[in-house]
Amino acid sequence: MTPRARTSGLATALAALLSTPAAAAAPPGDAAPAGAPGTVALDASPALGEEVVVIGQRVGPLDSADVVTSVDILGGEAIQGQSTAEPLELLRRVPAVYVESFNQGIINADVGLRGFNTQGDVAHTKLLIDGIPSNHHVGLPDMKAVFPLEIERMEVVKGTNDPRYGLNNVAGNIHVITRKTGSERIARLLAGSFWTVEPQLLVATEHDALSQTYFAGYRGSDNYRDHTRTDRVAGSAKWFYEPSRELRVGLILRGMLLDADAPGYLSAEDARARPTASPAHSATDGGRQTTLHASVHLDHELVQGLSWQLKGYGQAFLRDRWVKFDPDLDQQLRVENDRQYGAISVLTYRTRDPRALGLTVEWGVDYQLQDTRAQRIPTVDRERQGAPFRDEDFALHAAGSYVQASASPIKPIKLVAALRADRLAGAGSFLEQPEGETARMVDYDLNDYGFIWQPKASVMVTPVKGQSLYANYGRTFQIGTGKGAYALQGTPLDPSINDGWEIGARSSVFPWVTSHIAYWEQRASGEVRDKGDGSGDAENVGETLRRGFDVELTLRPFEFLSVWGAFSRALSEQVEPGPALAANKGKELDHVPSFSAKGGIDVHPVQELLVSLFCYAQGDYYLNKENSTPEHGARKVGDYVVVNASAAYDVSEALSVGVEVNNLLDRSYDTSIWYKDFGAAGAQHNPGNARSAYVTGTLRF
Repeated sequence: MTPRARTSGLATALAALLSTPAAAAAPPGDAAPAGAPGTVALDASPALGEEVVVIGQRVGPLDSADVVTSVDILGGEAIQGQSTAEPLELLRRVPAVYVESFNQGIINADVGLRGFNTQGDVAHTKLLIDGIPSNHHVGLPDMKAVFPLEIERMEVVKGTNDPRYGLNNVAGNIHVITRKTGSERIARLLAGSFWTVEPQLLVATEHDALSQTYFAGYRGSDNYRDHTRTDRVAGSAKWFYEPSRELRVGLILRGMLLDADAPGYLSAEDARARPTASPAHSATDGGRQTTLHASVHLDHELVQGLSWQLKGYGQAFLRDRWVKFDPDLDQQLRVENDRQYGAISVLTYRTRDPRALGLTVEWGVDYQLQDTRAQRIPTVDRERQGAPFRDEDFALHAAGSYVQASASPIKPIKLVAALRADRLAGAGSFLEQPEGETARMVDYDLNDYGFIWQPKASVMVTPVKGQSLYANYGRTFQIGTGKGAYALQGTPLDPSINDGWEIGARSSVFPWVTSHIAYWEQRASGEVRDKGDGSGDAENVGETLRRGFDVELTLRPFEFLSVWGAFSRALSEQVEPGPALAANKGKELDHVPSFSAKGGIDVHPVQELLVSLFCYAQGDYYLNKENSTPEHGARKVGDYVVVNASAAYDVSEALSVGVEVNNLLDRSYDTSIWYKDFGAAGAQHNPGNARSAYVTGTLRF
């Protein structure tokens, strides 16, 4: 899109959302949302945030904007021109989401939400790409197969009252919607610091009932630190056939290849004195990842008011990673072959009778099979030195179903109630070697979690146009990941039940200001997390409590100026960690930033030029659940502030150019810090990039 069409991707998305919470949903095929008559549409077009009157009735399933909770939608204009080494970093612009960049080859980043950390020890946020789950078997969200130019929008739902998803949907979910329709040809080339080059090409055509979309992208960079060369190439093809308004069928194919070196971590002293260095013991660390995906999509309006959406998919995340965290340890090859197969069915009924109080009823069913082989093999400079010392081969079957109903008994009041149930099953074989005995593969069944029932309810009151108050309650669940989900100890482990609630207010009474404020709490009955010691074993940290508040504000005092900001405070507590960890009672959970703040200014000095300033910051955190390490004592670490700037100019209707400067003030900071209590104990740091600059050229032809 051209600068004259932009009004700040996030600011306009927030404005649209704040003015009509839970009022818009996607029609069949994940097209851009359309509002009901007389409402504001959450549209991913350049006119995002403008009032759109839609003739006719909505069809298709409920979507993220229908969930009465904190929802943020990041439009394509705030995404497509960015430079990021890891696509998950695009979420830094979303309020209350914090991103940690590990910068360790194919293990590069994770996201945190609602007081859950970014260490991968708890699977807490579900990621979907075009409606298909995209989490590894251990819960890590993965969107490496998607480049910015291909993204239409990103939807982030926070909290516990979204019934559409079960497994991994503990604190919320993220949905990435890619371009699938239209007639356009776009070529974009980015180049800049650290010998970075990123060409992207998107070609979309529509002819009669058939739409075709093809994308290819490559990113190569030496990156800021030594021994961090990364080469990533991805492509996708999408075909959708829509012979009538009532029927749409489609096929999506996607693939990605990644080859990346890993620089390892540094001590605090080295991170400050030599931030670009890579320790000698990491000289051959790195990895390769292949991602393959195929999915079929069906949207069908069976009769007036009754629609059915069906998705089926198969995908694989294949990873080889060489890693040596410490000079006292041996290098190891970590092999993970994660294959997933599943189907999602959603039946939605929307009443057309005005006497039915706007009743909408939805029934969803989903199933996923995770077929995983995970091995750890001793190596020296990437050469295998023997048989695997850790070998896991397991399958997890996850099936869930939900029923949701919403109605407006009185015009200013909307009520939503839902009930979801999930059932998990599976079996696995794990390599064991008791002291003095020969190694052997031992079979274990998945913990018998039974049916996991999750009630959800919410209410929204709109006393005057542009002013809404809402409250919700919801239950989600969490289980151990990998080996932690199986009955290795012979004692069944109950799922951790996560009960949460939220109250909030949205306001857009005046066209030049919109706001959102919310307070939330989430309490887990018995949180299970990976120990983080490389064993693959899990531990139960007991009852935990997370709570906090979010504030968002967008101002448009003039046509040429937009200012937005968001602040989120998160507190976590180990309420009842159990007898074995009694000393941790009342202490904070590790790696949870005390706050997350971000904001931006977008200025149009002239119609063809857009100048933007973006700032994000996060608070400090403890490095372990004991809240004390030998190096830091009881001191928190990890807080930082980074400022980015960009400008884009329309040379013509077909050509635009841009420049982006990241870490404008050239601040020294760490994007990742963790504490290891094995090898040479101490805190390990990954320094963030110094000031970097990139130029882009975009051609529409």
